[in-house]
Amino acid sequence: MSYHSTITRALLVFSLLLSVLLSGCVTPSGQNTSTSETPNSMQQEPISSDISSSTSDSDPQHSSLPEIVPLQKQDGYVWGGYGKDGFYYIRSSGRSDGSCNIMYADYSSGKVLYLCSQANCAHNNSSCTSYIIPSSGGVSPMVVGEKLILVSQKSPYIESDDDKSSYIMTADLDGSNRTVLTQFKPNQFLEKPMLSDGNYLYLRLTTQVDADTEKADLIRIDCISGETEFLRSMKLNERIWGAFGDKILVYQYIDDNTIGLVSWDLNDTSNDEVLFTWKMNDTYPILGDGVLSYVGDDGYFHLMDLQSKEDIPLSQYSIPTSDISNISVTPLFADNGHLLIRELNGSECTYFALDTSGDIQTFDLLYDVDGDSEIFYPITSVDEDHYLVCAGFAVQNEVSALDDGSSTVLPAPDFLYAIINKDDYWHSITNYQSFE
Repeated sequence: MSYHSTITRALLVFSLLLSVLLSGCVTPSGQNTSTSETPNSMQQEPISSDISSSTSDSDPQHSSLPEIVPLQKQDGYVWGGYGKDGFYYIRSSGRSDGSCNIMYADYSSGKVLYLCSQANCAHNNSSCTSYIIPSSGGVSPMVVGEKLILVSQKSPYIESDDDKSSYIMTADLDGSNRTVLTQFKPNQFLEKPMLSDGNYLYLRLTTQVDADTEKADLIRIDCISGETEFLRSMKLNERIWGAFGDKILVYQYIDDNTIGLVSWDLNDTSNDEVLFTWKMNDTYPILGDGVLSYVGDDGYFHLMDLQSKEDIPLSQYSIPTSDISNISVTPLFADNGHLLIRELNGSECTYFALDTSGDIQTFDLLYDVDGDSEIFYPITSVDEDHYLVCAGFAVQNEVSALDDGSSTVLPAPDFLYAIINKDDYWHSITNYQSFE
């Protein structure tokens, strides 16, 4: 979507350097990646394509749900897994087997480490706990409770006889004891963003019933037992966008020209609440932590608190009218009391930080991507006062073995991360801790 186009351009640079998918690294077409190559793995029976018969919408065990949190933002892009002490992400490699590595950015030391405790490990084979070979759609690390969840996903766009189905693995937070939690059928596809309440993984599962028919279900997976439960059916035009409290936030077509953000109560399917609606051609709203940013009919951006429903117009910035101006404006990131926007006037790009106190200032925490400037993008909150941000990228040289026994050096792109005080971020103060 348009509101993450700056990030998208950075990712396109990555894909020119190496053929990887956005969710991590990708197995080359035809590569044999059976789960038996995964250390400590065990197979389970694939989930039935008729899982909707397993529970009913009014199942009483869904009462008193704990807080549900999104594991990705509404666009579904996977930066990595957010642990309380560090950040897990995938580093692509130039290795010929299509493998990649799980990396760990430790908050306390400020260092990026391979998720491996072996001394003198080359991190290039299955004896290493950071080494992983994904499915065609990449591998996505997430943290649920005290477990590292690895979603290895089949791509719906790549067909190969050797491509295995999507499956989910769990591991201890140090990468050890990796096991297959559950495996899906070849006609089933997992969608992001995914959500968690600390015990379960919530997601939209699409099943290709036949060449002309597909069905979608909201399911949850027990991250200890692997048991999968049907929660409710989803229409094909409904998508998970996030969560708030114990509710799931769903993007839903109200009619042919109206889209709604709807709150789903998993304990009472008759208690759905439409929080906000917009027209097809309108600027899409963006979700922050407990807030929604949208463009009001008054020509201003607004921030709406999802709990109190308090709605504050950011009247210090008037959005240019598209039919009389060549200026386009895109919201990029919203947080409690703040909104970051991009203003594009021809080839000139300017960023502004707005807040609910009425302040506006130019935002210039930027890094260069192939001649273009991109923002330091907040990935998650480390604590109440700090963000983890993407602060650039670098290209590492990866030695890859060739079939004839020789080796070559291939470029392996890697994001650069930093921790910054939230107040410094919104005031563009370059006082941050980069990971080494």
